[in-house]
Amino acid sequence: MIYELIKNGRMFYEHNSWNREDILRYSQEKFRNVLKYAYNSSIFYRELYNIKGIKEEDLNSIPINELPVIDKSMIIDNFYKISTKKLSEDKIIKVMDKSPMLPKIRNNYIVHTSGSTGKPTNFIYNKHALNILEANFVRLSLSGEKSIGLKDLPIKSLYIAPVGSGYACTALAIFGMKQYKCKSVIINAKNPLESWESMIKNYNPLYLSGYPSCINIICKLQEDGRINIKPKKVITGGEPVTQDEMMYYKKVFNADVIDYYGCTESICIGAASTFYEGMYLFDDINYVETDEKNRLIITPLYNKGFPLIRYQLTDIVEDFNKDYKGELPYTHIKRVVGRDEELMWFVNGNGKLDFLHPLFIDDLDVNGIKKYQFIQKSNNYFVLKCVKWSEEENNLVKGIKYQLDRFLKDKNLKNVKYNIQFVEDIPVNPHTGKSKLVIKEIGVRL
Repeated sequence: MIYELIKNGRMFYEHNSWNREDILRYSQEKFRNVLKYAYNSSIFYRELYNIKGIKEEDLNSIPINELPVIDKSMIIDNFYKISTKKLSEDKIIKVMDKSPMLPKIRNNYIVHTSGSTGKPTNFIYNKHALNILEANFVRLSLSGEKSIGLKDLPIKSLYIAPVGSGYACTALAIFGMKQYKCKSVIINAKNPLESWESMIKNYNPLYLSGYPSCINIICKLQEDGRINIKPKKVITGGEPVTQDEMMYYKKVFNADVIDYYGCTESICIGAASTFYEGMYLFDDINYVETDEKNRLIITPLYNKGFPLIRYQLTDIVEDFNKDYKGELPYTHIKRVVGRDEELMWFVNGNGKLDFLHPLFIDDLDVNGIKKYQFIQKSNNYFVLKCVKWSEEENNLVKGIKYQLDRFLKDKNLKNVKYNIQFVEDIPVNPHTGKSKLVIKEIGVRL
Protein backbone atom coordinates (compact mmCIF):
# COMPACT_ATOMS: atom_id res chain seq x y z
CA MET A 1 0.00 0.00 0.00
CA ILE A 2 2.76 2.45 0.92
CA TYR A 3 4.59 1.60 -2.31
CA GLU A 4 1.48 2.34 -4.38
CA LEU A 5 0.95 5.64 -2.54
CA ILE A 6 4.54 6.78 -3.18
CA LYS A 7 4.43 5.60 -6.80
CA ASN A 8 1.21 7.46 -7.61
CA GLY A 9 2.26 10.47 -5.59
CA ARG A 10 5.53 10.81 -7.47
CA MET A 11 3.66 10.43 -10.75
CA PHE A 12 1.42 13.37 -9.84
CA TYR A 13 4.41 15.39 -8.66
CA GLU A 14 6.20 14.74 -11.96
CA HIS A 15 3.14 16.07 -13.78
CA ASN A 16 3.98 19.46 -12.24
CA SER A 17 6.91 19.68 -14.67
CA TRP A 18 4.97 18.60 -17.77
CA ASN A 19 4.06 21.14 -20.43
CA ARG A 20 0.48 22.28 -20.79
CA GLU A 21 -0.17 20.38 -24.01
CA ASP A 22 0.84 17.07 -22.42
CA ILE A 23 -1.43 17.67 -19.42
CA LEU A 24 -4.40 18.46 -21.66
CA ARG A 25 -3.73 15.41 -23.81
CA TYR A 26 -3.47 13.20 -20.72
CA SER A 27 -6.72 14.63 -19.30
CA GLN A 28 -8.63 14.10 -22.54
CA GLU A 29 -7.37 10.53 -22.91
CA LYS A 30 -8.42 9.74 -19.35
CA PHE A 31 -11.81 11.33 -20.04
CA ARG A 32 -12.41 9.08 -23.05
CA ASN A 33 -11.42 6.01 -21.02
CA VAL A 34 -13.84 6.85 -18.21
CA LEU A 35 -16.56 7.74 -20.72
CA LYS A 36 -16.32 4.38 -22.51
CA TYR A 37 -16.13 2.49 -19.23
CA ALA A 38 -19.25 4.27 -17.96
CA TYR A 39 -21.15 3.51 -21.16
CA ASN A 40 -20.33 -0.19 -20.95
CA SER A 41 -20.60 -0.62 -17.17
CA SER A 42 -23.31 1.80 -16.02
CA ILE A 43 -26.95 1.32 -16.95
CA PHE A 44 -27.63 5.02 -16.43
CA TYR A 45 -25.14 6.30 -19.02
CA ARG A 46 -26.04 3.70 -21.61
CA GLU A 47 -29.71 4.67 -21.35
CA LEU A 48 -29.01 8.42 -21.23
CA TYR A 49 -26.73 8.41 -24.26
CA ASN A 50 -28.98 6.13 -26.29
CA ILE A 51 -31.89 8.50 -25.68
CA LYS A 52 -29.65 11.32 -26.98
CA GLY A 53 -28.73 9.25 -30.03
CA ILE A 54 -25.14 8.68 -28.89
CA LYS A 55 -23.85 5.21 -29.70
CA GLU A 56 -20.75 3.38 -28.48
CA GLU A 57 -18.95 4.01 -31.77
CA ASP A 58 -19.40 7.77 -31.24
CA LEU A 59 -17.54 7.90 -27.95
CA ASN A 60 -14.06 8.30 -29.45
CA SER A 61 -14.96 11.28 -31.60
CA ILE A 62 -17.97 13.16 -30.23
CA PRO A 63 -16.97 16.61 -28.99
CA ILE A 64 -16.94 16.51 -25.20
CA ASN A 65 -19.18 19.58 -24.92
CA GLU A 66 -21.88 17.77 -26.92
CA LEU A 67 -22.29 15.11 -24.24
CA PRO A 68 -25.22 15.78 -21.88
CA VAL A 69 -24.56 17.43 -18.53
CA ILE A 70 -25.84 15.69 -15.40
CA ASP A 71 -26.67 17.18 -11.99
CA LYS A 72 -27.43 16.24 -8.40
CA SER A 73 -31.12 15.55 -9.03
CA MET A 74 -30.15 12.91 -11.59
CA ILE A 75 -27.82 11.28 -9.04
CA ILE A 76 -30.65 11.07 -6.51
CA ASP A 77 -33.02 9.53 -9.05
CA ASN A 78 -30.49 7.09 -10.56
CA PHE A 79 -28.06 6.23 -7.76
CA TYR A 80 -28.08 2.45 -8.30
CA LYS A 81 -28.07 2.74 -12.07
CA ILE A 82 -25.00 4.99 -12.05
CA SER A 83 -22.97 2.66 -9.86
CA THR A 84 -20.89 0.15 -11.82
CA LYS A 85 -20.88 -2.15 -8.79
CA LYS A 86 -23.99 -4.09 -7.84
CA LEU A 87 -24.83 -2.81 -4.39
CA SER A 88 -27.86 -3.86 -2.39
CA GLU A 89 -30.09 -1.00 -1.29
CA ASP A 90 -30.84 -2.89 1.93
CA LYS A 91 -27.13 -3.19 2.71
CA ILE A 92 -26.52 0.49 2.07
CA ILE A 93 -29.40 1.50 4.31
CA LYS A 94 -28.19 -0.90 6.99
CA VAL A 95 -24.60 0.37 6.99
CA MET A 96 -25.72 4.01 6.94
CA ASP A 97 -28.09 3.38 9.87
CA LYS A 98 -25.13 2.15 11.92
CA SER A 99 -23.51 5.58 11.35
CA PRO A 100 -19.87 4.48 11.20
CA MET A 101 -17.37 7.26 10.49
CA LEU A 102 -16.49 5.53 7.22
CA PRO A 103 -19.53 3.59 5.87
CA LYS A 104 -18.29 0.71 3.77
CA ILE A 105 -19.62 -2.24 1.78
CA ARG A 106 -16.73 -4.46 0.72
CA ASN A 107 -14.27 -2.03 -0.92
CA ASN A 108 -16.89 0.62 -1.62
CA TYR A 109 -17.06 3.65 0.67
CA ILE A 110 -20.24 5.72 0.91
CA VAL A 111 -20.06 9.49 1.39
CA HIS A 112 -22.77 12.11 1.27
CA THR A 113 -23.24 15.83 0.87
CA SER A 114 -23.95 17.93 3.94
CA GLY A 115 -27.40 18.92 2.73
CA SER A 116 -26.61 22.64 2.94
CA THR A 117 -27.99 23.12 -0.57
CA GLY A 118 -30.81 20.62 -0.39
CA LYS A 119 -31.35 16.92 0.33
CA PRO A 120 -28.14 15.06 1.29
CA THR A 121 -26.98 12.98 -1.64
CA ASN A 122 -24.95 9.77 -1.52
CA PHE A 123 -21.89 9.03 -3.65
CA ILE A 124 -19.57 6.02 -3.79
CA TYR A 125 -15.78 5.87 -3.83
CA ASN A 126 -14.02 2.58 -4.39
CA LYS A 127 -10.69 1.78 -2.75
CA HIS A 128 -8.68 2.68 -5.85
CA ALA A 129 -10.30 6.12 -5.99
CA LEU A 130 -9.39 6.92 -2.38
CA ASN A 131 -5.84 5.68 -2.99
CA ILE A 132 -5.52 8.15 -5.86
CA LEU A 133 -6.83 11.00 -3.73
CA GLU A 134 -4.37 10.16 -0.95
CA ALA A 135 -1.55 10.11 -3.52
CA ASN A 136 -2.40 13.67 -4.49
CA PHE A 137 -1.34 14.68 -0.97
CA VAL A 138 2.15 13.44 -1.85
CA ARG A 139 2.21 15.97 -4.69
CA LEU A 140 1.17 18.73 -2.30
CA SER A 141 3.65 17.52 0.32
CA LEU A 142 6.62 17.64 -2.03
CA SER A 143 5.71 21.12 -3.27
CA GLY A 144 6.20 24.45 -1.54
CA GLU A 145 8.76 25.94 0.81
CA LYS A 146 8.30 23.29 3.51
CA SER A 147 8.80 20.06 1.60
CA ILE A 148 8.08 16.82 3.43
CA GLY A 149 10.51 13.93 3.13
CA LEU A 150 11.46 10.55 4.60
CA LYS A 151 12.84 12.18 7.75
CA ASP A 152 9.30 13.29 8.60
CA LEU A 153 7.95 9.74 8.80
CA PRO A 154 5.78 8.52 10.40
CA ILE A 155 3.29 11.15 9.29
CA LYS A 156 1.42 12.87 12.12
CA SER A 157 -1.77 14.72 11.38
CA LEU A 158 -4.18 16.95 13.30
CA TYR A 159 -7.60 17.31 11.70
CA ILE A 160 -10.25 19.64 13.13
CA ALA A 161 -13.70 19.96 11.59
CA PRO A 162 -17.31 18.98 12.18
CA VAL A 163 -16.81 15.23 12.01
CA GLY A 164 -19.76 13.18 10.88
CA SER A 165 -20.57 9.80 9.45
CA GLY A 166 -20.09 9.75 5.70
CA TYR A 167 -18.59 13.23 5.34
CA ALA A 168 -16.22 13.20 2.38
CA CYS A 169 -13.37 14.99 4.17
CA THR A 170 -13.71 12.69 7.18
CA ALA A 171 -13.69 9.65 4.92
CA LEU A 172 -10.41 10.70 3.33
CA ALA A 173 -8.77 11.44 6.67
CA ILE A 174 -9.79 8.13 8.23
CA PHE A 175 -9.00 6.09 5.11
CA GLY A 176 -5.47 7.51 5.01
CA MET A 177 -4.89 6.67 8.66
CA LYS A 178 -5.99 3.07 8.26
CA GLN A 179 -4.24 2.44 4.97
CA TYR A 180 -0.88 4.04 5.64
CA LYS A 181 -0.55 3.68 9.42
CA CYS A 182 -0.45 7.45 9.92
CA LYS A 183 -0.67 8.86 13.40
CA SER A 184 -3.59 11.19 13.59
CA VAL A 185 -5.65 13.14 16.05
CA ILE A 186 -9.16 14.03 14.88
CA ILE A 187 -11.02 16.67 16.84
CA ASN A 188 -14.73 17.05 16.30
CA ALA A 189 -15.42 20.79 16.19
CA LYS A 190 -18.67 20.11 18.02
CA ASN A 191 -16.73 19.08 21.13
CA PRO A 192 -16.12 21.64 23.92
CA LEU A 193 -13.15 23.90 23.27
CA GLU A 194 -11.57 22.88 26.57
CA SER A 195 -11.06 19.37 25.21
CA TRP A 196 -9.17 20.64 22.16
CA GLU A 197 -6.23 21.92 24.15
CA SER A 198 -5.81 18.70 26.14
CA MET A 199 -5.86 16.60 22.94
CA ILE A 200 -3.19 18.74 21.26
CA LYS A 201 -0.97 19.51 24.25
CA ASN A 202 1.58 16.71 23.81
CA TYR A 203 1.14 16.23 20.08
CA ASN A 204 3.10 17.94 17.33
CA PRO A 205 1.55 17.28 13.89
CA LEU A 206 3.23 17.54 10.52
CA TYR A 207 -0.13 18.44 8.97
CA LEU A 208 -2.72 20.72 10.52
CA SER A 209 -5.97 20.63 8.58
CA GLY A 210 -9.59 21.63 8.94
CA TYR A 211 -12.13 24.35 8.29
CA PRO A 212 -10.73 27.91 8.44
CA SER A 213 -13.06 28.71 11.34
CA CYS A 214 -11.40 25.86 13.27
CA ILE A 215 -7.86 26.79 12.21
CA ASN A 216 -8.50 30.34 13.46
CA ILE A 217 -9.17 28.92 16.92
CA ILE A 218 -5.97 26.86 16.83
CA CYS A 219 -4.05 30.00 15.84
CA LYS A 220 -5.41 31.78 18.90
CA LEU A 221 -4.38 28.89 21.16
CA GLN A 222 -0.89 29.01 19.63
CA GLU A 223 -0.58 32.79 20.01
CA ASP A 224 -1.75 32.61 23.62
CA GLY A 225 0.93 30.02 24.37
CA ARG A 226 -1.59 27.35 25.31
CA ILE A 227 -0.23 24.99 22.62
CA ASN A 228 3.06 24.87 20.73
CA ILE A 229 2.85 22.99 17.45
CA LYS A 230 5.08 23.25 14.38
CA PRO A 231 3.24 21.85 11.35
CA LYS A 232 4.92 22.08 7.95
CA LYS A 233 1.60 22.17 6.11
CA VAL A 234 -1.62 23.89 7.11
CA ILE A 235 -4.45 22.65 4.90
CA THR A 236 -7.81 24.39 4.86
CA GLY A 237 -11.02 23.50 3.10
CA GLY A 238 -14.78 23.39 3.40
CA GLU A 239 -15.19 27.15 3.83
CA PRO A 240 -13.95 30.21 1.94
CA VAL A 241 -10.61 31.50 3.20
CA THR A 242 -9.18 34.94 2.46
CA GLN A 243 -5.61 35.61 1.38
CA ASP A 244 -5.14 37.56 4.61
CA GLU A 245 -6.15 34.50 6.63
CA MET A 246 -3.75 32.26 4.69
CA MET A 247 -0.86 34.64 5.33
CA TYR A 248 -1.88 34.80 9.00
CA TYR A 249 -1.67 30.99 9.28
CA LYS A 250 1.71 31.05 7.59
CA LYS A 251 2.99 33.64 10.05
CA VAL A 252 1.66 31.87 13.16
CA PHE A 253 3.00 28.43 12.26
CA ASN A 254 5.83 29.25 9.80
CA ALA A 255 4.21 26.71 7.48
CA ASP A 256 3.03 26.32 3.91
CA VAL A 257 -0.69 27.00 3.70
CA ILE A 258 -2.82 25.13 1.18
CA ASP A 259 -6.47 25.87 0.49
CA TYR A 260 -7.71 22.49 -0.65
CA TYR A 261 -10.67 22.68 -3.02
CA GLY A 262 -12.91 19.67 -3.30
CA CYS A 263 -16.48 18.54 -2.79
CA THR A 264 -18.33 15.33 -2.08
CA GLU A 265 -18.65 14.63 -5.80
CA SER A 266 -14.87 14.87 -6.26
CA ILE A 267 -12.91 15.15 -3.04
CA CYS A 268 -9.97 16.75 -4.84
CA ILE A 269 -10.41 19.33 -7.59
CA GLY A 270 -7.65 21.85 -7.01
CA ALA A 271 -5.64 23.91 -4.55
CA ALA A 272 -4.52 27.44 -3.80
CA SER A 273 -1.47 28.09 -1.65
CA THR A 274 0.87 30.65 -0.17
CA PHE A 275 3.58 29.60 -2.64
CA TYR A 276 1.79 30.43 -5.90
CA GLU A 277 -0.87 32.84 -7.16
CA GLY A 278 -4.51 31.87 -7.52
CA MET A 279 -5.77 28.29 -7.63
CA TYR A 280 -4.85 25.43 -9.94
CA LEU A 281 -7.37 22.74 -10.91
CA PHE A 282 -5.62 19.38 -11.31
CA ASP A 283 -6.49 18.26 -14.84
CA ASP A 284 -4.87 14.87 -14.24
CA ILE A 285 -7.54 14.08 -11.61
CA ASN A 286 -10.58 15.80 -13.13
CA TYR A 287 -11.55 16.93 -16.59
CA VAL A 288 -12.82 20.46 -15.95
CA GLU A 289 -15.11 22.80 -17.90
CA THR A 290 -17.39 25.75 -17.19
CA ASP A 291 -20.80 26.76 -18.48
CA GLU A 292 -22.09 30.18 -19.52
CA LYS A 293 -22.51 31.19 -15.85
CA ASN A 294 -18.95 30.12 -15.00
CA ARG A 295 -20.29 27.19 -12.99
CA LEU A 296 -17.82 24.34 -12.86
CA ILE A 297 -18.47 21.08 -14.71
CA ILE A 298 -16.30 18.16 -13.61
CA THR A 299 -15.55 14.63 -14.72
CA PRO A 300 -13.51 12.79 -12.07
CA LEU A 301 -10.94 10.64 -13.87
CA TYR A 302 -10.21 8.21 -11.03
CA ASN A 303 -13.53 6.82 -9.73
CA LYS A 304 -14.87 4.22 -12.13
CA GLY A 305 -16.98 2.64 -9.41
CA PHE A 306 -19.33 5.61 -9.50
CA PRO A 307 -18.57 7.58 -12.67
CA LEU A 308 -19.70 11.19 -13.01
CA ILE A 309 -19.51 12.34 -16.62
CA ARG A 310 -19.85 16.12 -17.07
CA TYR A 311 -21.34 16.69 -13.63
CA GLN A 312 -22.67 20.21 -13.06
CA LEU A 313 -21.60 21.80 -9.78
CA THR A 314 -23.21 24.94 -8.42
CA ASP A 315 -19.74 26.36 -7.68
CA ILE A 316 -18.89 29.50 -9.64
CA VAL A 317 -15.25 30.11 -10.51
CA GLU A 318 -13.56 33.34 -11.51
CA ASP A 319 -11.13 33.72 -14.44
CA PHE A 320 -11.25 30.08 -15.60
CA ASN A 321 -8.22 29.79 -17.87
CA LYS A 322 -7.04 26.69 -19.73
CA ASP A 323 -4.27 28.68 -21.44
CA TYR A 324 -2.73 30.14 -18.30
CA LYS A 325 1.07 30.29 -18.26
CA GLY A 326 2.05 29.94 -14.62
CA GLU A 327 4.18 27.93 -12.25
CA LEU A 328 2.12 24.78 -12.78
CA PRO A 329 0.75 23.38 -16.06
CA TYR A 330 -2.85 23.01 -14.90
CA THR A 331 -6.06 24.95 -15.52
CA HIS A 332 -5.94 28.15 -13.47
CA ILE A 333 -8.64 30.18 -11.76
CA LYS A 334 -8.42 33.24 -9.57
CA ARG A 335 -10.65 31.62 -6.97
CA VAL A 336 -13.90 29.79 -6.32
CA VAL A 337 -16.33 32.61 -5.67
CA GLY A 338 -19.06 30.42 -4.18
CA ARG A 339 -22.25 28.76 -5.21
CA ASP A 340 -24.81 29.99 -7.67
CA GLU A 341 -27.42 30.22 -4.90
CA GLU A 342 -25.16 32.60 -2.94
CA LEU A 343 -25.57 35.40 -5.45
CA MET A 344 -27.49 38.43 -4.18
CA TRP A 345 -29.78 39.86 -6.82
CA PHE A 346 -30.78 43.51 -6.60
CA VAL A 347 -32.87 45.89 -8.70
CA ASN A 348 -30.77 48.80 -9.95
CA GLY A 349 -31.85 52.40 -10.51
CA ASN A 350 -33.17 51.50 -13.97
CA GLY A 351 -35.37 48.74 -12.60
CA LYS A 352 -33.12 45.98 -13.96
CA LEU A 353 -31.71 42.99 -12.07
CA ASP A 354 -28.00 42.78 -11.30
CA PHE A 355 -26.10 40.74 -8.73
CA LEU A 356 -23.42 41.06 -6.10
CA HIS A 357 -21.34 38.08 -5.14
CA PRO A 358 -20.28 37.71 -1.49
CA LEU A 359 -16.60 37.31 -2.30
CA PHE A 360 -16.39 40.60 -4.18
CA ILE A 361 -15.21 42.10 -0.91
CA ASP A 362 -11.89 40.30 -1.44
CA ASP A 363 -11.28 42.74 -4.28
CA LEU A 364 -11.86 45.77 -2.09
CA ASP A 365 -8.51 45.49 -0.29
CA VAL A 366 -10.02 46.32 3.11
CA ASN A 367 -7.32 45.41 5.59
CA GLY A 368 -8.50 44.27 8.98
CA ILE A 369 -11.53 42.15 8.08
CA LYS A 370 -11.23 38.64 9.45
CA LYS A 371 -14.60 37.22 8.47
CA TYR A 372 -17.81 38.53 6.98
CA GLN A 373 -21.38 37.63 6.12
CA PHE A 374 -24.04 39.31 3.99
CA ILE A 375 -27.66 39.52 5.10
CA GLN A 376 -29.85 40.47 2.15
CA LYS A 377 -32.91 42.26 3.54
CA SER A 378 -34.63 43.34 0.33
CA ASN A 379 -34.03 43.92 -3.36
CA ASN A 380 -32.17 47.16 -2.55
CA TYR A 381 -30.73 46.72 0.94
CA PHE A 382 -28.18 44.47 2.66
CA VAL A 383 -26.31 44.25 5.96
CA LEU A 384 -22.60 43.44 6.01
CA LYS A 385 -21.53 41.76 9.24
CA CYS A 386 -17.79 41.90 9.87
CA VAL A 387 -15.44 40.33 12.38
CA LYS A 388 -12.37 42.56 12.62
CA TRP A 389 -8.79 41.71 13.49
CA SER A 390 -8.19 44.66 15.82
CA GLU A 391 -10.08 47.14 17.99
CA GLU A 392 -9.80 49.86 15.33
CA GLU A 393 -13.22 50.62 13.90
CA ASN A 394 -13.68 54.21 12.67
CA ASN A 395 -10.99 54.08 9.99
CA LEU A 396 -12.10 50.60 9.03
CA VAL A 397 -15.68 51.79 8.48
CA LYS A 398 -14.45 54.67 6.33
CA GLY A 399 -12.35 52.30 4.22
CA ILE A 400 -15.16 49.81 3.75
CA LYS A 401 -17.71 52.51 2.87
CA TYR A 402 -15.40 54.23 0.41
CA GLN A 403 -14.70 51.07 -1.49
CA LEU A 404 -18.23 49.65 -1.26
CA ASP A 405 -19.64 52.86 -2.67
CA ARG A 406 -17.15 52.80 -5.52
CA PHE A 407 -17.96 49.18 -6.29
CA LEU A 408 -21.73 49.75 -6.23
CA LYS A 409 -21.27 52.73 -8.53
CA ASP A 410 -19.32 50.62 -11.02
CA LYS A 411 -22.09 48.00 -10.93
CA ASN A 412 -24.75 50.70 -11.46
CA LEU A 413 -26.19 49.81 -8.07
CA LYS A 414 -25.82 53.17 -6.35
CA ASN A 415 -29.44 52.87 -5.24
CA VAL A 416 -28.63 49.82 -3.09
CA LYS A 417 -28.30 50.75 0.58
CA TYR A 418 -26.32 48.90 3.21
CA ASN A 419 -25.38 48.88 6.85
CA ILE A 420 -22.05 47.74 8.32
CA GLN A 421 -22.18 45.88 11.61
CA PHE A 422 -19.17 44.68 13.60
CA VAL A 423 -19.79 41.48 15.53
CA GLU A 424 -17.68 39.29 17.81
CA ASP A 425 -18.22 36.17 15.73
CA ILE A 426 -20.24 34.76 12.86
CA PRO A 427 -21.76 31.44 13.99
CA VAL A 428 -21.56 28.27 11.99
CA ASN A 429 -24.53 26.20 10.90
CA PRO A 430 -24.79 23.37 13.48
CA HIS A 431 -25.82 20.91 10.75
CA THR A 432 -23.01 21.64 8.29
CA GLY A 433 -20.33 23.17 10.52
CA LYS A 434 -19.88 25.98 8.00
CA SER A 435 -20.61 29.68 8.03
CA LYS A 436 -22.88 30.87 5.26
CA LEU A 437 -21.58 33.78 3.23
CA VAL A 438 -25.08 34.92 2.37
CA ILE A 439 -28.31 34.77 4.35
CA LYS A 440 -31.37 35.89 2.45
CA GLU A 441 -34.00 37.46 4.67
CA ILE A 442 -36.01 38.61 1.73
CA GLY A 443 -39.64 37.77 1.18
CA VAL A 444 -39.67 37.43 -2.59
CA ARG A 445 -37.15 35.33 -4.48
CA LEU A 446 -35.85 37.38 -7.42
